Amino acid sequence: MNLIIKEQIRRALISLLLLIFSSALVGQNRQNKEAGLMALDEQYGFLNIKLETPLSAFKGLLKEDGDKSCYKMAQAEYILGKYKFEAVYLTFYKDQVTTMELETKGWKNTNGILYILQEAYSEGNKREHFGYKWKGQKVWMNFAINESDGNSVLSLHSVPLMTKEIGENE
Repeated sequence: MNLIIKEQIRRALISLLLLIFSSALVGQNRQNKEAGLMALDEQYGFLNIKLETPLSAFKGLLKEDGDKSCYKMAQAEYILGKYKFEAVYLTFYKDQVTTMELETKGWKNTNGILYILQEAYSEGNKREHFGYKWKGQKVWMNFAINESDGNSVLSLHSVPLMTKEIGENE
């Protein structure tokens, strides 16, 4: 009987330790996520392009057909580490950058960029069939992945400008 009680106490202690350890991991993950979203908000842009930058600050933008406020950046390549974006598009609201869209081609670039994003801004929230999303106070970021070819689109949105635009269109 004494052995049975000792075994029950040992199992209870192991369960308690596992519960404490898993709670610490959940708390750490929450802190990492919050720190990542704060970093996203503080950066307030990507590739040295800040959200809310005036249209007049850009040179060589190529206007997209049929869209009054969307422009393609003229530079041929944009590099993040050793991975590249094929194209960068800027959308303006009241002559300020409200949205950035950056396109990649192929799994190598997509996986590499996703790794860099997750290291900088936390794991993000996995979206079923679409990729990942991060929602800061000032910036919402989505990384949509085409699962058939590995191409992706990273989009960053200025929450303050989106809020103004939605408010004015209601």
